[in-house]
Amino acid sequence: MNVKTQGGFLLSLRGPKTHHGMEYLAPGKRLGDVQLSYQTAGGEWHETMNGGPDVSVESRFEKKGSALLWSITLRNRGDRAVEVGDLSLPLPMRTNFSREGSEKESVLKHSFISGSGSFLFWMRPDSAKPFLTLTPTGDTSLEYWEKEEGYRVFIHAKRSLDLLAGTGTWRQPGTSLNLRPAGSVGDSHTYNFKFQWADGYDGVRQVLVNEGHVDTQVVPGMTIPSDLTATVALRSKAPIHALEAEFPTTTTIEDLGARNDGTRLFRIRFSKLGENRLTVRYGDGRHIYLEFFSTEPLETLIQKRGSFIARHQHRDPSKWYNGLLAEWNMECQTLLGPDNYDQIKGWRIYEVTCDDPGLSKPAFLATKLAEYPVQSEVDALDDYVQHFVWGGLQQTEAEPFPYAIYGIPDWKQNRESPDPGPKGRQHVWRVYDYPHIVAMYLGLYRVARNHPAIHTALPAETYLRRAYGTALAMFTIPMAIAQWSPYETGYYNEIVIPELIGVLEKEGLKPESRTLSQHWDRKARHFVNGKPNLFGSEYPFDSTGFESTHALATYALKASMERHSPAGPVFTRAKAMAFLQRQLQANLFCRGWVEPAYYLLGSDYRATAGEDFTLSYMSPMGGGSILDYALNHAQNPAPYLRLGYASILSAWALMNTGTKESGFGYWFPGAANDGGVGGGFEPAAKGHTWLGQTHHRGPWYYSSESDLGFCGALRNASTILADDPLFGRICYGGLWRAAGGFLEVEPRDGVRRRFHALLGNRKLHVLLEGDRFAATSPVLVKEDLSVFRFQLESDNPTQHSIGLRLSGDAGLYRIERPDGSRDLLRIRPGQEKTVELPVSSTPAGFYAITRLPIRSDRGVSEAKMKPISFVDHLRHHGHRSSLRDLAPRSIGETQ
Repeated sequence: MNVKTQGGFLLSLRGPKTHHGMEYLAPGKRLGDVQLSYQTAGGEWHETMNGGPDVSVESRFEKKGSALLWSITLRNRGDRAVEVGDLSLPLPMRTNFSREGSEKESVLKHSFISGSGSFLFWMRPDSAKPFLTLTPTGDTSLEYWEKEEGYRVFIHAKRSLDLLAGTGTWRQPGTSLNLRPAGSVGDSHTYNFKFQWADGYDGVRQVLVNEGHVDTQVVPGMTIPSDLTATVALRSKAPIHALEAEFPTTTTIEDLGARNDGTRLFRIRFSKLGENRLTVRYGDGRHIYLEFFSTEPLETLIQKRGSFIARHQHRDPSKWYNGLLAEWNMECQTLLGPDNYDQIKGWRIYEVTCDDPGLSKPAFLATKLAEYPVQSEVDALDDYVQHFVWGGLQQTEAEPFPYAIYGIPDWKQNRESPDPGPKGRQHVWRVYDYPHIVAMYLGLYRVARNHPAIHTALPAETYLRRAYGTALAMFTIPMAIAQWSPYETGYYNEIVIPELIGVLEKEGLKPESRTLSQHWDRKARHFVNGKPNLFGSEYPFDSTGFESTHALATYALKASMERHSPAGPVFTRAKAMAFLQRQLQANLFCRGWVEPAYYLLGSDYRATAGEDFTLSYMSPMGGGSILDYALNHAQNPAPYLRLGYASILSAWALMNTGTKESGFGYWFPGAANDGGVGGGFEPAAKGHTWLGQTHHRGPWYYSSESDLGFCGALRNASTILADDPLFGRICYGGLWRAAGGFLEVEPRDGVRRRFHALLGNRKLHVLLEGDRFAATSPVLVKEDLSVFRFQLESDNPTQHSIGLRLSGDAGLYRIERPDGSRDLLRIRPGQEKTVELPVSSTPAGFYAITRLPIRSDRGVSEAKMKPISFVDHLRHHGHRSSLRDLAPRSIGETQ
């Protein structure tokens, strides 16, 4: 550790030259200052830096081997007792990401301030090892932090926490220090910390163990639906004495025993909705707090959120914003609109009608309705499309820029602007806006296509063509008007574009599919073959692209195996894999992984690194990328499964829902708020949200962009049965048990369309393109994954068909249907195949997937063993098999 000290202060702290030699202290700053608030008996409180007339402070740094020890000694100078109410340490590290290029020279802080087991570490954006860690040693602990005048951590915070009353909240108790008069026993106290290097994330965990603290891991996450359980692993050299519940009568803690390495395992079930704290007692009087959040079951959350959005709609034909899906203030229960912006001021009024906040609600509602269609909610979304979007927010096909999306402050002001250019009537150049409307139209297409009992205002083909037109506009219009390239930044929700390309191809719109594919291909080439800034966005540093970058990487991987041009492959597997790993490391860099709190674990971090705006939309969106990496690309999937699933669960803690008994919500009680959501989480005890409102630790009272994250949560909702080297066999998003020669799995992931099994060295992936696994019957899987049986549940009351996508271990698979028809599919390594399943109007009976023994595989083609072809089966039963069967009108007749 290369350091420079002067007068008890640290002036420079650099990494090893053999690694990167980076400076960790901010320019012109020093480490070693100590702030304290103290009073003598009966006296006034005094605020001082580095001591005062009554208390002396000595800060000292000492190198010891590869570590740097930091000791702080407080000593009473007078003849009266002194109470130190606050003792805090400014940490002026090089964490400024506010300008271009700062991602190359700054470090990001990860922190967990929680008693004796507190820790901090700093890492570079390229995730280069080692990481700089800071831990308390001996009897030193941390209990609070603030950021207003620069980030600082508190050893004692009783004075600050007393002053918080009425202005903020904090969940940990504060302490103070009493110093006896000078010359007496107890007139001084010394606190100790240790800086050292850690070899990556596992290295940070090992540092915690080596220093006698606790390394905590949790599955499936720390935001836990009430119908699931959490399993906690505690690893420490010190003995674990107890795991105590904040609410003992509503919390079940089951001790599962210890592993050979001493790791203790506990299974937890929470019955009380909301925040639930567990206290770990360990070592010699030490403690650490684990912070969980208990929600209603995921399907309940999804249904309540959809219903809430649909109910909060402006329905007044006399208003230009008729049909707007509105913002809601959960604190004062106010519906916002262009005639009442409530507490949103200045240029941020766009939040109410457009941009990511305004467009997130229809994007989620359409995604939700494609899974769980409700007629009243479909009507609300169609009303939004017909009255607010088409010809308002979005230009029609007859206007100068077909399918263009108007930006801030709202479409009315832009359409009526006297400025004919990009700042007025051509303000349709913000690329970020387009994918949300693509997702909305694609979701409505799925509703119209797959649910004939649900009435939609437009036929499926019209929604599909609008999705295509909007996606094409995204790739062309912003570039034409503002030279804003759509190819150089990852956008949230644009992950639906590959799905749209596939749907266009399937529905016979092949020229449209090829056109869109060419644009997506160009974007993938920029990211995979070029040198993209993975943290770039509208801000110098952002975490918004990691859903998209992973999709581009996996697209390139697939293309490297399938497509070749005369000049050679467009993507090489080596470059695609290199980019997949690079963007993964960037995704992990700005995400909580080691920090055991529901608002940190799995949350994305912006430049402020967990100090504000956690649990943003990118928590589940980017988390889905990590989950997909674990399922399909990781050699050691277990740690990525843990983090990926924790991420897609994390932001559900922002939901304000509950039962009558629980007040209809933990954050903002009241039936009117049941189904509301906060736009982000504020971990600080007090402050202001990005939208400018004061907060008191907790979610915002506006939803803002959170529904974008729930789009990602629905796309990645899955039930995963996996063998984990730490936890043993676990089920993410469900429950499992062994029975009757099978493993019975009950999906509770909220969507019930995706099942994955990773048992031993075998894999099985089953994805339904429609309908879902029955809630009344578990799926059954053999231990060796050779047999998978399931029943279906459908919202479609007619005979129809759905696609089943199958991948996993290579081999020959037999697909059997309840009517006795069957198919054979040969799956090769890394390959996914789709088979159509007929579904009756009242689904009954089991479907079965069987991997045939190797001896049965010899000389058998996929064409054999089909008593009846599936196409003939559909025709025999009168199934609709194409979009044009559903919407027989010609293109010219569509509305």
